Amino acid sequence: MEDINFALVEDVRPPIYTAMKYWGKKPHNIWRKYIENYTTEDGLFLDPFAGSAISIFEAVKAGRKVIGFDLNPLTSFIVEVMTSPFEKKLFLKEVSNILIKIKQDSVYQKYFYTDSRENNEPEEVVCYKWDKDSLYELGIKKNSTTKKVERYTAKPNQNDIEKAISMSEIEIPFWNPNDDFPISPSFSANFIMCLGGKKFANLWTKRNLYILSKIFDEIRNQTNENIKKQLLFGFIQSLHLCTKMSVPRKEAANRDFSTSWGRSAYICSSRKMEMNALLIFKSSCIGKQSVTSCLSSIPQYLGKEPKIVYVDNSYKQKQKLTGFDIKYGIVDVNTILDYIPENSIDFIMTDPPYGGLVQYLDLSLIWLVWLQNINEKYKPNLDAEITIKKGVINTEIYKQRFTNSLKNLYKLLKPDGKLVLTFHNKQIEIWNAFLKSITLAGFSIEKVIHQQNRRTGDANVANPYGTSGTDFYIRCLKNTTLRINNDLTELEHFVLATAIEIIGLRNEPTPYQFLFNGLLAEISLAGYDLSDFDTNLQKILEKYVGPIFVILENDTNKAGNNWWFKHPNKYIKHPDRVLTDRVEESILALLRRKTIVSLDDVLGDIFVRYPNGLTPDLKSIDDVLMKFTTKSGGKYLYNYMVVEKEISRHTEILYILSEIGHKLGHKIFIGKKEQSELYKQKRLSEYTDLTNIDFLNYDNIAKERIEMIDMLWLQENEIALIIEVENTTKFTSGLQRASNLSRNIPKMIVLSDNREEMFLKIKDPLFRDNFIHYNWKYILYSDIEKIYTTRNITISDFNIFMKNI
Repeated sequence: MEDINFALVEDVRPPIYTAMKYWGKKPHNIWRKYIENYTTEDGLFLDPFAGSAISIFEAVKAGRKVIGFDLNPLTSFIVEVMTSPFEKKLFLKEVSNILIKIKQDSVYQKYFYTDSRENNEPEEVVCYKWDKDSLYELGIKKNSTTKKVERYTAKPNQNDIEKAISMSEIEIPFWNPNDDFPISPSFSANFIMCLGGKKFANLWTKRNLYILSKIFDEIRNQTNENIKKQLLFGFIQSLHLCTKMSVPRKEAANRDFSTSWGRSAYICSSRKMEMNALLIFKSSCIGKQSVTSCLSSIPQYLGKEPKIVYVDNSYKQKQKLTGFDIKYGIVDVNTILDYIPENSIDFIMTDPPYGGLVQYLDLSLIWLVWLQNINEKYKPNLDAEITIKKGVINTEIYKQRFTNSLKNLYKLLKPDGKLVLTFHNKQIEIWNAFLKSITLAGFSIEKVIHQQNRRTGDANVANPYGTSGTDFYIRCLKNTTLRINNDLTELEHFVLATAIEIIGLRNEPTPYQFLFNGLLAEISLAGYDLSDFDTNLQKILEKYVGPIFVILENDTNKAGNNWWFKHPNKYIKHPDRVLTDRVEESILALLRRKTIVSLDDVLGDIFVRYPNGLTPDLKSIDDVLMKFTTKSGGKYLYNYMVVEKEISRHTEILYILSEIGHKLGHKIFIGKKEQSELYKQKRLSEYTDLTNIDFLNYDNIAKERIEMIDMLWLQENEIALIIEVENTTKFTSGLQRASNLSRNIPKMIVLSDNREEMFLKIKDPLFRDNFIHYNWKYILYSDIEKIYTTRNITISDFNIFMKNI
């Protein structure tokens, strides 16, 4: 078994995982890869914080036995629904029966129909839009004799307004959740005031609560237990979409009939979208991302009908580890030893609570308050949750509970087993508590992998470069060789050395957040105490601004100011191109090999080549693809003719420059990388006078850098002119390589004519200052060709065409 030591690429989620709303769903294919890699075919896999149950089903798909527990009862409900026999015709019949009954109900007839704006006939209302307490727009479904659904928006008429006011008088004869919100910061005073009350029933308008309650009553009366579960699945998918928390999309989105519960929090905006609960229930049961699409796909996706075993306090079945594919239950990880024998688990992978970053149980209450009316087992134990809640559960209690849970996992894991934890939290205090818990439980960290997420929430939209936009996959061993290091002096040396290494390997000014992510992975792995890490990191690095580092403005992204070296030559020990150009060249090489690629192909290649602190952000990868490809059928088609023409043009210009140099009496050296390029059936090395620069009076490191320069003109074994020919790559690499040499040596960048405007728009002060300070000028391809056709070339003629920025 080889360890997984680099980030993997997330696939598109299959229907089994798109139907159910759940916070922080994990990338299914990545987790399956880990389960397959670290669990033998006859082995046993455990996920004690199973959440959305993705790991459970991926283990089954991988042919492994799995134990999946979670304190959240919703996990068990998902397992039970997904493994229930699905009789599609019977299910659709029962959905139809419910739809007919509700549509015939007098309350529905009154409150979810309006007069057509075309002919005054009754038409069904899809949604109502509110601003504070004022109704300002309706979404209406046109009456139609065809299957085609046509909808339009309209201003409310007087009748609509009067019905909106009168719905407070609706009597609801069916059960509905009249429970108070628990005491928790999740339910703020402002939120309660915005809703109009502190009960769960206040989450919905009175007319929607009536419809939901009647649907729920119909489901409760079902005698077929499988159909009942499946209808409940559709019902709970509907609940959050028709609350007062739903917000209308912005006008620019052009999605008048769509909304979502997009943030992992209970929110209440002044603008609200009251979706028709019955229509939401229908779409949750039938159509895309529905119960039908989900459950119909499961037999083929899993490849088998898994045998499931439920355990709880009355049925622990501790010793029996055979006779099941899935063992599941509503189990607190702190009591997990009651259900599983010690030293019996081959591999544990789990997504533990992120220190209160997402309040899973609080958020799940919107569904559980209904489910617990069906079965008391779905009532959650909020007191046992491992989380942080301001004023309720502090960081120290979180650390104690999490440490105890990891100690239990330590006992369950076989001696040679491994534990993988996924984690992210931008608060270093919580990171530190998390890492201390790992060590206090007896584990040592073997590897930390920085994994960028392709699907992220609102926190990542606001800051796409922070830890909220990534996961750290922390692989642990069952031993006690690593202890927490509290030595601040050692930490300072380690931080400085690691920062220098990360920036040096990137070989370009590095945004602070990228540096932070790389440092966090390395320092976590090294076992240092991260108390006040953010503050300490800033203090440590700031001490060396001036002597070692310079801070540069970053106008490319929101990842913080760029960090760079005051004297790059002292710290960059290899003659490589800057990271941005290396990534671009890697993508270009992949395109030249494959011609057409998916984003996954590209990410897979880049994640392996550039791990952790070197991983580029996804936007920069997308920018490169946009530069070299055309989007076609969801894939990227290499613009072969255009790009290859530019590459050939680069080679041609190098040949022309070699000829000009010869006419001016210079010896020519062409860069090591370019010497193998073909022009007129000959390699460029055949047009040079020199294939190496061993004779130059520089040390070996400097010579390696110089050999990467596109071309040198030499006079009496001294460099007379440095030339960089740029076409597809960025401008920074060539500038950086040659700027290591004396500023007295003339330097020239040769640009294709169509890149001059882009070149002159570069605002990076480091680039512009270096361009001027190190005696650079630029010239265009067309100018080179004019000079080439001149009969008697002189250096004076040549200088006429060279320009400053």
